[in-house]
Formats: sequence, C-alpha cells, structure tokens
Amino acid sequence: MRQKLCILIVSFFMTSCATILNQPYTNLTVYTTAPGVIVHNGDTVKTIENKANFQVDRKKEPICFVSIADSLTKTYQVEPRNSFMYWSNVFCNYGLGLIVDAKNPKRYSYPPRIYINSANTIGGVSKYGDANNKGEWLLHLSLPHINSFCLTPEDEGTKLNTGFWGLTIGLDYYHSKNQFINLGFSGVSDFFIPFPAAVDISGEYELMSSRYVSLSNNHKLKRFSVGYGFSYARNAWDFRYYDRFDPLPPTREPVKKSGNALGLIFPNYFQFWEYFNIGVIYRPTFYRPDMTDKFKYEHLISIDFAWKIRLKD
Repeated sequence: MRQKLCILIVSFFMTSCATILNQPYTNLTVYTTAPGVIVHNGDTVKTIENKANFQVDRKKEPICFVSIADSLTKTYQVEPRNSFMYWSNVFCNYGLGLIVDAKNPKRYSYPPRIYINSANTIGGVSKYGDANNKGEWLLHLSLPHINSFCLTPEDEGTKLNTGFWGLTIGLDYYHSKNQFINLGFSGVSDFFIPFPAAVDISGEYELMSSRYVSLSNNHKLKRFSVGYGFSYARNAWDFRYYDRFDPLPPTREPVKKSGNALGLIFPNYFQFWEYFNIGVIYRPTFYRPDMTDKFKYEHLISIDFAWKIRLKD
C-alpha cells in the first residue's frame, strides 16, 4: 500500500508541465519607435535597429522597463500571464498539473515582444506595433482548410467546387523593416468532410487537389500583411467510381487528369495573437505548359489558419 502511495505521489508531481519544462526565465524583445536605451533590473541595453533583447525572470509580479530616448524617460510595466506550458496541463494530465504549478513562478510568462512609442509620455506597452523586423526568420505552418477550386482539365468543362483540408510549410524572411519574403510549399484538396471522420463513398465522386510552391513579397502593417508573388502548381481533377451499396452504373470511365500551371499568388493575413494568423489566399494561374490549351484561367481561393514562429533575429 505504501509503495502504491509513493508511486501515486511521484506521478502526481511529474504531471506539472510548467514546473518541469519551463526555464525560470524567458526571453523578451522591446521594440521602440526611436533609438534609445532600455533599462531593466539594473541592465542597460542600447537599442540596435530600434530593438533590445532581455532575459527576464518569471514571476507573479509585473516587470518594469525604463525607456530613455530623445531626452524623454518613461517607465513601462508589463503584466505577467500564464504560460502555454501551464495551460497545457489541461490536455496533458486532466488539469492535475494546474495544482502543482499554481504557486510556482515558472507558471508565468510575458509577451515575447512588446512595443513602445518612444515619444509618447502617456501610453503604455503594446503587443503589436510598427516594429523593425529586419533580419528575422519565421517558420510558417498553416492549414489552408477551406479551399475553393476553379479548374479546367484537358478536354473537360470548367470544374467548380469548395471543400476542405490542406497543409503548408514555409519560411518568412524580413529583408527590410516591415517587408518579408515567404517561400511556401502547399498541398490542398476539396474533400467534403471538414473534420477527421471515417466515410463510405458510393457511386461517382469527383476530387480536386493541388500541390504548389509559391514565392511572395509581403508588407506587414501592424496586424495586417498583404502580399504578391508567383506560384507554380500541379493541379489535378480525379473522377472516381466506388461500387458500394449498389450505386447506379457509372456514366463514364474513371479518369484522373492533372497538369502544371504557372501564375500568381496574393496572400493576405490578419494577426490575432503573437503566433496565430487567419488569412485569405488568392492563387490565379494562366499558363499550362504541358496542355494543348496552354493559356487558361484557373484559380484557388483558400481560407488559411497560420502559425508563424520566430526562429532567428
């Protein structure tokens, strides 16, 4: 009985995500609108390209920064928040870790970026702003989950449909203050079920899909980003017949037609949180090098749910 109790106690204390996985400190970048000096906890850091990096202790109390720029000195206060690892206890251990982490300062975090207006003597800090992002690399992971297709396969009429599922992986690189280049690799489809589920398809069924690579230049305007660039796609239309549950006879033989296409891409996003963005991607194509009818307009419009994770700055 004693042995079982010890195992239970050890298991309980091993279910605290923040206590185990969080460091006692976290990294924070202060962005300013003018060159200056930022002071925190006795450390004085001169801004480089209007930003200064700090390593701050996790704690329940707010942390303070002093900004000195253009003969103006102002103190800014940043409130703590519960970290991602603290809330992950809800999913990882049915919330038991919330109890273990409750009084541990490692449960807390701060926004990884804060923005201050160096000339404003009244305003406080913001989690969003017109920052100098030059030199930053971000990992772009997204789900183009809602996809509207307009395709014209060889010797077929125009095919229109909207469906679900897709995946994109890419990189953002800020080559100037608020402009970045995005290189992305994507695969999307018009599957008719928006969530994972076992389905039985009977009779005739059409499926459209596209794999493409894109390169775009994008302008970041606070929470908005607007882009334009080029795309190279492999579009496919698949006509299938499933002989299940005594369907009607097929009206034609199953066939799959695919081809390459060159065109443009216009990605547009709104930033909801530090990492999470929702966007609309318009990808028209005009030239199909391997088809008889080479010049033909087709398009893909996607509703995209994107995570942009800073890698290096």
